[in-house]
Amino acid sequence: MDVDRIIHIMNSLMIFSFLIFGALSGIILIADIPLNNSSVSLPFAFLYICIVTFVITAQINERPKLVQKYLRDWLIICFIGIIISALAFTIY
Repeated sequence: MDVDRIIHIMNSLMIFSFLIFGALSGIILIADIPLNNSSVSLPFAFLYICIVTFVITAQINERPKLVQKYLRDWLIICFIGIIISALAFTIY
C-alpha cells in the first residue's frame, strides 16, 4: 500500500470534515437555531470524524507498516461514532 497516498487522503478527509463542521456550526449560529440533540448531533459527528482521522493519521505516520490495522480501526471507530450521532438525532 502506498502510505504517502493514504496519509494525503486522510489529511484531505480531515480538512473536509472540519470545514463541514464549521459550515454547519455557522448555519446554526446565523439562523439562531435552538440547541437540542437533533441540531447539534450532525455538526459534532463531523468534528468527531475529523478528530479520529487526525489521531489515526498520526499513528500511521509513526508506524507505516501497520497502515491496514489503523485503517480498519478508523472505520470501526467512525462507524460507532456515526451510529451514536444518528441515535442522538432520532431519539429527540
